Amino acid sequence: MKRHLKYLAGCGLLLALLSGCGNERPEPAPREAGGNAVVQLSFTLPDATRAYDALETSVLRIYKVEDDGSGGEAEGLIRRYEPATDIPADLYLAAGKYRVKIDAGDKSKASFTNKTYHGEADFTLTDHEVKNVEVVCRLTNIAVKVVFDPTIEKFDEGYELYVSASDAFSKTAAETGSVPTLKYTADGTGYFILPAGVSDISWGFYGSSSDPIVATYPTEYTGVLSAPQGGMLYTLTYRFSDFADGYLSVSVESRKYESKHDDHFSFSPQPRLTGIGFSLTNVVAERTAPLNFQLSSLTPFSSLTLEANGTRYDIITGGTVNGDLAAQGIACTMDNSGESGLLTIGEEFIAQLPPGISTLSFAAQDADGTDGKAVVRVAVTGAAGLESADLWMRTGTLSAVSTDPAATEVKIRYKEEDADEWTVLDAVHDGDYRYVAEDAEIRAGRKYRIQLLENGAASGAVKLVTTEEGVQVPGAGFEEWHTQSNGAWYPYAQGGQQYWDTGNPGSITMSVNITTKGAARTGSSGSVSAAMETKFVGVLGIGKLAGGNIYLGQFMGREEMGGKVNFGREFEFNARPEALRVWVKCNPKGTDQARIFLCLINMTNGKRYHMVNTNDIVKTKFDAHAEFCYSDNNNKGPATLEGHILGYADLMLGTAITGWTMIDIPIIYRDQYMHEKPNMLMITATSSWQSDEFIGEVGSTMDLDDVEFIY
Repeated sequence: MKRHLKYLAGCGLLLALLSGCGNERPEPAPREAGGNAVVQLSFTLPDATRAYDALETSVLRIYKVEDDGSGGEAEGLIRRYEPATDIPADLYLAAGKYRVKIDAGDKSKASFTNKTYHGEADFTLTDHEVKNVEVVCRLTNIAVKVVFDPTIEKFDEGYELYVSASDAFSKTAAETGSVPTLKYTADGTGYFILPAGVSDISWGFYGSSSDPIVATYPTEYTGVLSAPQGGMLYTLTYRFSDFADGYLSVSVESRKYESKHDDHFSFSPQPRLTGIGFSLTNVVAERTAPLNFQLSSLTPFSSLTLEANGTRYDIITGGTVNGDLAAQGIACTMDNSGESGLLTIGEEFIAQLPPGISTLSFAAQDADGTDGKAVVRVAVTGAAGLESADLWMRTGTLSAVSTDPAATEVKIRYKEEDADEWTVLDAVHDGDYRYVAEDAEIRAGRKYRIQLLENGAASGAVKLVTTEEGVQVPGAGFEEWHTQSNGAWYPYAQGGQQYWDTGNPGSITMSVNITTKGAARTGSSGSVSAAMETKFVGVLGIGKLAGGNIYLGQFMGREEMGGKVNFGREFEFNARPEALRVWVKCNPKGTDQARIFLCLINMTNGKRYHMVNTNDIVKTKFDAHAEFCYSDNNNKGPATLEGHILGYADLMLGTAITGWTMIDIPIIYRDQYMHEKPNMLMITATSSWQSDEFIGEVGSTMDLDDVEFIY
């Protein structure tokens, strides 16, 4: 049926809601008015019925389209007509760009009759122009056509099909109308609009039969039509086969609702593996072995595989059963058709599964190339291991599986691999035969033995787990050095990543290196160490003392007789260290002392370093023992706060150590920050501990090698 609307001054616009046209009545000729243009509008509405006319609930909108100033478009509504047939006889529009949109239909979520349409078009007008613009309005519903094959008549006592606009089918929801639903009892086509948050169409088929053989087969089926698109027609053809356990076969054909082009696909029921006496959705206890599965398909099985604990077992290959697997506890027998059979996973196979919840993954394919998958989870008694660990807090959660219904008291015990005593923790049931024990003391780089206790007795094998090693500081063996054209030594490879630095870039201006590479410690895997010496840097007695040093950070430049240094590097810990281990030898002169200190800092100002300017040491000096660090020590407050120090370690050496000596410097943590993690690490070593104030003794030395964290 074609609806003719009156002249619109501004453009000639033809809106066609696709399909057949009725008789047209003549329109008056367009007429000019001022400098404006003239428009003619007409609608073509398909499938119009007396019971339902989409144009009766239609809206037409006209927008002026202009540049939004940022390369896009902005549309402003200038006319709105509801219904669309209410457009006045004359409408004048100035030259410019416009957009017309039409929505027709009552937007029913599910209906056998009421369809909904949408169309829009852009057009540009010039003065005195008469323009015809066609707007193609298309169906926005998802059309679902149901065809019942004659084989469905096997359900001679009745059958019905519910189709719902929902992601998962629920018969209760369908019958109560809580989701948009249509009930098909014969061939027909329905129209759906998906509610917000819904992306699929689901269906449920129910039938009953007086045939005693058919009645033994499943009579309830559900399925999902995934991600259907508006404007498409989906034809669902239902067939019933009394072979392979009586499965309902559903084929799907999709095409554009308004086009003769067919873009169809089909699927058949997948090869199935069903637990006998248990559901695959539940965890199965080992004590129920053997596990029997029913195999079924509409066409013969061509392959069946099982994957468990990283091993693949080819049960059926090329339609032939692998009988050799019976010795491993996997037995399969098929009927003559190859479409159904029995699979048994025996005690021999279950016995080799590790304690915990093991996943058995099955993959099948039939002769038509259709794939099917199934998963069964098997609970095996014993310690499963370390469920999770927070190595910074040094805590972990242990897990185990107990399948014995007589076990009324379940605990988990653990210890480090070579420890004499066990620590026993109460375990809490976590569902599916799983038990967990929290607050185990777990550290990085350790091996732990874990065991299940049932009613006070050890049960299952001991589980050995190894925790992640704690991270270490890059380049802390000081093996890579290079010199530049100015003669300065740098403690990293030429062109490599700079992590450590020294004061050499400043002292070399007076042709002096205060830190160089030295001989490695005895027993080291490397060949180089860092050798620091306090020296006078100057000419003819004019200059200052400079202590040999090496630190995490970067020398930022010389300034007058001092320099600027960014101390610290961004660092991410995976565990909490308890000490810093160093290998040192030193020879402090007079009252001088060598020093090594470490700070773990949570920087809150976005920076990952603290700048020290030796020309203004009072303002910028860093205090390793302080709780907070500031960019300006003369003006401590929120504006200059850089962060707080979570933990620190400090070693002062005032006497000579003539041979390489290993020293563990304990890290002292502040309790109030135990649940925080640092984001910046500072490590500094110097042959004269007050050299940042140019105080020390010329000739004081310290050699440093193989710095590492102890976790």
